[in-house]
Amino acid sequence: MTSPPNKPLQRRHIEALVAVGESHSVHRAARELGVPQPVLSRLLAEAEGLLGARLFERSSHGSLPTAQGKAVLSQARFALRAIERLNDTIAESRRRPIQLGCIPRAMHTLMPGLLARLYPAVPDDASARAADTPYQFRVVEGSSKMLFDQIAAGSLDFAILRSATGNDEDDLVVERLYQERTVIICAAGHPTIPAGPTALSRLAGQSWALPEAETSSRVTFDAFWNEHGLPKIRPVIETRSFESNLALVAGTSLVSIAPESVARSHVAFGLLRIVKLRRPLPANPVMLAFNRMASDDPLLSGFRQMIHQTAQSCE
Repeated sequence: MTSPPNKPLQRRHIEALVAVGESHSVHRAARELGVPQPVLSRLLAEAEGLLGARLFERSSHGSLPTAQGKAVLSQARFALRAIERLNDTIAESRRRPIQLGCIPRAMHTLMPGLLARLYPAVPDDASARAADTPYQFRVVEGSSKMLFDQIAAGSLDFAILRSATGNDEDDLVVERLYQERTVIICAAGHPTIPAGPTALSRLAGQSWALPEAETSSRVTFDAFWNEHGLPKIRPVIETRSFESNLALVAGTSLVSIAPESVARSHVAFGLLRIVKLRRPLPANPVMLAFNRMASDDPLLSGFRQMIHQTAQSCE
């Protein structure tokens, strides 16, 4: 394609790009936007002409974004949400949507404190306080990889995660929030694991319940285990959340891993105990990922600052 002319995209172009990017179909996107398909096809052609690049590959399998299209879609989604927030401001709406991704462990550690800042307990006027916050957000819970892929694609404003490997995107920022340690847990009355300091080799023969192999918690644990030259663990069950492992361990002879802060709350109820290791698992950072342009958005910038302030209490 020829070099793009000095003319910006219009909102209708951005909406067309995002709609096709979400549905992978010009026909479905036109139906969702309520416009004739030829009109949407013309908007796509105009957008590609203005940007000087092919953004979608059309085939019998649908319309899939090219490498350049993926980069443009990330910015387009962000820009569309910014326009929606601007419209809310003009309409004097004080509740504007923020798309937030969060790993399960942070739902137990960071999110309660964040919500307490947004919705403090005010018994005499709780409803008025809830309506007074300028933030309204939708939380997507998932693995670090899933959330990072979504933040890179522009589907989220922020992602709270543990791993951001492969971050070579110039438009993304990843910041440290706080450090958190993973611990090994067993039932409070486990018959074969001693209460005192225990060697890792003694745990090698136990029956394990572990998170799925692709989760950051499992990857970090497997690396730690392998560094000590121990035989590979073949868990009797793999789960999608550490909450499931907590429940399984409490009533069986299984052994598992969990975030230290969450595990200690269960220890307090006498349901399980943290295995004392002669060499503890390393602590890892919990991070915040977002699009660089969020720093220029007053609403998102304020929300980011609030996340960092809340994270200080998690150290």
